[in-house]
Amino acid sequence: MHWAALVQSPPVGRVGLAVALTTAAGAGLTGLRRSSRPRGAVHLAALGVVLVGAMGAMVAMGLPARLAWPGHWDDLAGDLGRGLSGIRTVAWPYGGPEEEVRRAILLGAPALLALAAALVFWPVRRGAAPLRLLGLVTLLCLYGIPVTEQDPGSSLARGLVLFALVASWLWLPRLRLREALPGLILIGVAGLASLPLAARIDRADALVDYSEWNWFGGKEVTFDWNHSYGPLDWPRDGTTLLTVKSKKPLYWKAEVLDTFDGLRWVRSRSNDRTSPLGEMPPDPDTRWDRRIRVTVRSLRTDFVIGAGTPQRVTGAGEAVTGSADGTLRRLDQPLRRGDTYSVRSYAPTPTAGEMRGAPTGYDAQFAEYTSIALPRPGEDALGRNGAKSALASRDRVSVPLRGTDFGAGQARRRLTRSPYARAYALSRRLTAGSPTAYAAVRRVQDHFRGNGFVYSERPPSRRYPLESFLFADKTGYCQQFSGAMALLLRMSGIPTRVVSGFSPGSLNRDTGEYRVRDLDAHSWVEVYFPRIGWVTFDPTPPAAPADRAGQGPDPIRAGAGDAGGALSRRGDAPASDRTLDTAPGRGSADRGAGEGGPPAGVWVAMALLAIGGGAALAFRRARGRREGMDATEVGLRELERALPKLGWTLAAGATLLQLERRLGRAAGPASARYVAGLRAGRFSAGQVMAPSSNDRRVMRRELTASGGPVARLRGWIALPPRRPAA
Repeated sequence: MHWAALVQSPPVGRVGLAVALTTAAGAGLTGLRRSSRPRGAVHLAALGVVLVGAMGAMVAMGLPARLAWPGHWDDLAGDLGRGLSGIRTVAWPYGGPEEEVRRAILLGAPALLALAAALVFWPVRRGAAPLRLLGLVTLLCLYGIPVTEQDPGSSLARGLVLFALVASWLWLPRLRLREALPGLILIGVAGLASLPLAARIDRADALVDYSEWNWFGGKEVTFDWNHSYGPLDWPRDGTTLLTVKSKKPLYWKAEVLDTFDGLRWVRSRSNDRTSPLGEMPPDPDTRWDRRIRVTVRSLRTDFVIGAGTPQRVTGAGEAVTGSADGTLRRLDQPLRRGDTYSVRSYAPTPTAGEMRGAPTGYDAQFAEYTSIALPRPGEDALGRNGAKSALASRDRVSVPLRGTDFGAGQARRRLTRSPYARAYALSRRLTAGSPTAYAAVRRVQDHFRGNGFVYSERPPSRRYPLESFLFADKTGYCQQFSGAMALLLRMSGIPTRVVSGFSPGSLNRDTGEYRVRDLDAHSWVEVYFPRIGWVTFDPTPPAAPADRAGQGPDPIRAGAGDAGGALSRRGDAPASDRTLDTAPGRGSADRGAGEGGPPAGVWVAMALLAIGGGAALAFRRARGRREGMDATEVGLRELERALPKLGWTLAAGATLLQLERRLGRAAGPASARYVAGLRAGRFSAGQVMAPSSNDRRVMRRELTASGGPVARLRGWIALPPRRPAA
């Protein structure tokens, strides 16, 4: 039942039926123990019993019956693959619309039950005790994974029940009837006596904090929050970055991107000089005063993570400066692991009716939030048109604020002659006839919840990314969705900006804290409503649709883990959060060891679906349709993790070509050839053979040649003899 609670409206009856069917499979295995047939035949029959029981339990849990037949196992593998691909980004309990994701979550329970039944009751004459112990471990996983991912609260009471069940499993079958009652009493007394000690151990600080273990130097994650619109392919490992004590789930703001520079959303320096409370409504509603406490775990940032418009910050040091858009920056040194601070913020979460009733006029100061810069001739998304010029020198269009007409004709002429002419026409069409600004905002937001738009972490690179996203590709992650929505709203004269930071994370009900991981990095939109303030809207459809608790008139939909690139850094503290691009993705090269969220727990559990789907997955592999990364991507991510462990650091923004040249100078030609091979495989349009194992071995020898035995040992750990599988 704990496992089923990972989804909204858990199927209680189906869970009971799955338990009954796997128990029946265990009974069938017990009967086979007494069979006098040859052991090979017995084991083959046992395998059949387990498969039938597992498939029956999965069908009971919601798997379409046709997928349980061997002829459809290839379809089963595809169904599970699509469901599993999104589990890492869901928020618990999952209530999204994707049935494949919901089914993949639920099928973990019958898979574990069937595995436990097979281990405990397998018809062996010797070695039954170890198998029985493994069966108990499997059942503990069935309990431990869901309560770790979604804390149900009352952990001591649940632990007491779990202890009683485990003790009964271990000892009661060995006791005679007259010993059973005293045994049960002894178990109860021992469990109750342990509660005071357990309560003392169950505290906020871990007795053994394995996340602090560090074999190869510092491990901290930083972010570049500016939009890039390139493929989102950095490693995301479920590393806990923050814990936030808050009465309400909010989006945790890092940086506001207030300017569209013609190609992407960035932050202008002019906003850094604004008054911290300069954009607060004249008479702010005290209902929306928020108080949060933030504890930094594995994040290093110059930005002080907050929410809404911070009014007061305590505990983050004296050198904290704020601006009107809510961005807080620490000037003396970055925030690091262990720092704790409190923020008092104004973060409105109005109802739809309140936003419909907001006044129609805007103060002139918000005209800057309807300004759009147009790209220079020949410029593309990566700025590959020569030297970069100042943003102020670009052709800027000031769209009149909604409800005013002054300058509308000039703005219309310039936009209709620009590369964003179709975007402007779409904006005007979507918002035409909207009685209120809120109605216009909802029409634009709803445009992204259909019309062919899909979530993808590998959108194609285009000259004008947002224009192509709106009309050609219709595929992207939060940067594309939030950037395009903000652009359309500005073209309709509605003050809008883009915000980067983190979605709410997962709630620990015992502590009231939200655990925020690297998977929760996100980008969304803020829209200004007079007398209310800046309100959050999120157009991003999730990777594996997951509705996050949020603000606004309905649940905010968060596609987590898809804002600026995350990367661990070592050594020098940055002047601002940037990424170190040692490989095509911008990612955690030295992530927090041992930390994990849904990817670790749920993927381990889902791997046990091999009980019912192992043959299907093998059949799928045999047909050459492997899911996941190819050898080039695996090599890139492995090298990205290995270089910091071997003491190699690069400046922010380094490319693969720069890495190739540097390694060629500092390490040797073999290292340069290896990176060149990865670069060719990554960016070539055709099929390119990835570097061989021998190339990798020679590169490792070069990278560790000057460090002696210790360096060679670190090289073997960072780049083990057996390369990762694709």
